[in-house]
Amino acid sequence: MEESQRSSKTADCEYYFNTKQPVRTLFRLFKTEKKNLAFSALFFLIKNSPAWALPIITAYIINGVSAALQHPETKPQQIRSIIMYLIVFAVLAIQNIGTHTVFIYFLAKSIRNIEAGMRLSIVRRLQQLSVAFHDKTATGVIQSKVLRDVEAIRNVIMIGMNIYLPAITSFLIAFVMTLKNAPVVSLLYAVCIPVVLLIMRIFRRRMNVTNSVLRHDMEKMTAEITEMIAMLPVTKAHGLEKAEEEKLEKEFRVVFRNGLHLDIVSALFGSTNWVAFQLLQIACLAVTVPFAFSGRIGAGDIILYQGFFNMVLNSVATVINMYPDIMRGIDAVRSVGEILESDEIERNEGKPKMMTVAGEVSFHNVSFSYPDASLHALNDLSFTVKAGESVAFVGESGSGKSTIMQLILGLRHPQAGTVKIDGTDLTTIDLRSYRRFISVVPQSVILFSGSIFQNIGYGLPKVTREQVTEAARLANALEFIEKLPDGFDTGIGDSGIKLSGGQRQRIAIARALVRNPHILIFDEATSALDVISEKLVQDAIDTLIQGRTCFIVAHRLSTVRNVDRIFVLKEGRIIEEGRYDQLVNAGGEFAHLRSLQ
Repeated sequence: MEESQRSSKTADCEYYFNTKQPVRTLFRLFKTEKKNLAFSALFFLIKNSPAWALPIITAYIINGVSAALQHPETKPQQIRSIIMYLIVFAVLAIQNIGTHTVFIYFLAKSIRNIEAGMRLSIVRRLQQLSVAFHDKTATGVIQSKVLRDVEAIRNVIMIGMNIYLPAITSFLIAFVMTLKNAPVVSLLYAVCIPVVLLIMRIFRRRMNVTNSVLRHDMEKMTAEITEMIAMLPVTKAHGLEKAEEEKLEKEFRVVFRNGLHLDIVSALFGSTNWVAFQLLQIACLAVTVPFAFSGRIGAGDIILYQGFFNMVLNSVATVINMYPDIMRGIDAVRSVGEILESDEIERNEGKPKMMTVAGEVSFHNVSFSYPDASLHALNDLSFTVKAGESVAFVGESGSGKSTIMQLILGLRHPQAGTVKIDGTDLTTIDLRSYRRFISVVPQSVILFSGSIFQNIGYGLPKVTREQVTEAARLANALEFIEKLPDGFDTGIGDSGIKLSGGQRQRIAIARALVRNPHILIFDEATSALDVISEKLVQDAIDTLIQGRTCFIVAHRLSTVRNVDRIFVLKEGRIIEEGRYDQLVNAGGEFAHLRSLQ
């Protein structure tokens, strides 16, 4: 219960993420963690009290010693005061153990919640984003945003709360107390502010550009590594290991060069600050020592104001030295915003839900083209498939078969014309409710490294063992499952590597069947199988299509003998339509394709 509440509370980053105002966005991330942050701020003040008290207590002790030396009769009183100061400081120091731990607990809890909320928001938006977005965004780039960029944002929040907050608080305490007791000395502190602003202005633009370049290089490198891992079997089979090494070495060198450039700029940034601060410390001594000689302040007050000035300088140095990390976090906000602010999403909210689907699908003058493509994938296409009818789409590669399937699923929408389900335009309904009545068996079966039962019942938490067993039987998968060591509980390895191609395909068919779909889509489900596996899968398909609207994309024309109609596609148009025997006897494009096989 607590987990679900926390998820609903934190996973709404997409509603207020604004890359044009990254700093404000960072502060908005805190809005769900006000209670934890309030407690962490309270314990922060308590735990840091020794650092703020030390210059004051040190000055009092030194002034007490000086007074005792100048006026021996006050020595017992001064000793009692010194002992009291030491006891007070010891108590303040000891309490830091517990209060620091409690401070970190509340701080870490709030930041971890924010981190989890951001990742959940990204995952939710990735589920909503269109196929077109995923087409143009590499998987490695998305992984980098979910992992590396969210980590960078978490780090910058931790820096802000664990480093910047103490630095700013220390600065204010030191400045206010000095202003109250020695206004002239406080003027020297004020000199630090324009120095800091000048240095930051000099380096800001250069570091922003360098950070942005390095981030894009890292995203590209991550994408290349992901692709390299996926291509390992092909690489080894063709002896291309050296070529892959050289390609990635080139990416690594780019990252090395730009990363080194960033490190050098950061080092120059830090060293410039250090020199400036040493000179300012000397200036502070040059002001306070004459004051002591003139009797305007005590000898201990030199230590007091030098301590306060060190607090000011350290605070300013901390702010400046952590500036590169802050910029990386801000750049990460912009990077994550490329997902959370993308408007290429499937908009279902407010649209009517489909409570049932009969299965009639119709295309009316549909045209569709992909970005940057010179030709239409579909060109003024019209057809109607009745509820319960099974149809196949055949044709050469690029003729529009897979595009039709994506339009039926609502993953893409036509630029012209309409796609209707049971007479209703797909663009006017909640597509999530519609897809509950559809199952898809793709050419490349996607399985995860769980058990066979988990893969068949994927997304159905209440599915029973009997339902899964029946689906496996109808998919001609029960025979080989029962021979496995643990039956349905057998682990199948990463992406189902422990199963053959035919076995994986039959698991996919069982997964489709257990949902009892009204519409079935087979996208070249047998194209990569051997003859025996193809026969088993084809028998399963013939069983499945009974009483359901079924769409089959096929290259092997022998697999579509039993469908009600076959559509032959060419350059995005239907050029032939009919049953298998009719098209063979017609001697047209279908007969030509069949003769090639």
